[in-house]
Amino acid sequence: MAGLRPIPAGPVDPHNGLPAHDIDGVTPQGRTIKIRLDSFDQLLLLAFLHTECDGCDEFWRGFADDSGLVMPDALSVVIVTKGPESVDASAVVGIAAGVDRYPVVMSDAAWANYRVLGYPFFILVDPSLRAIVGETVGFGWSDVTSMIRSIRD
Repeated sequence: MAGLRPIPAGPVDPHNGLPAHDIDGVTPQGRTIKIRLDSFDQLLLLAFLHTECDGCDEFWRGFADDSGLVMPDALSVVIVTKGPESVDASAVVGIAAGVDRYPVVMSDAAWANYRVLGYPFFILVDPSLRAIVGETVGFGWSDVTSMIRSIRD
C-alpha cells in the first residue's frame, strides 16, 4: 500500500526493525496514563483514531460494541488519539463513550514516536521484541484483520 513503511518479512530483529515505544499520555478524563510494552504478553494492536474522521467512525463504533468485532483472542488493543493539545478532550470523551474494554490514550508524542501521518491507522507491535511487526491504513475492519492474519500466519 502506498505510503506505508516496509516491514521486514519473517522474524523481526529488534535492532534492525522499526522500534516500538511505551506510550505516555492522559485518558480523555485527564488522568495520566503510561502504556508499558513490557506489561503485554501478546501482540498489541495500536489503533490511531481521530474525533473528526468519517473513516474512524466505524472503528469507534466497533470498539464500543465489539459483539460483531472479530479480533483474535491473543491480541491486546490500545486506542490512541491526538493529545489534549491537539484535540478537545470532551470530543474524545463523547466519541469514546462505550469503549470500556480497551484503554483510550491521548498522546501527541505517541503519534510522533510511531510516525503516524494519518488516520485511521493501525500498528501491530510485538511487545517482547519492542518492535513494529505490521501496519495498515484502516479503510475498514477487513484491512485490520487482514494485516493481523498476515503477521500471525
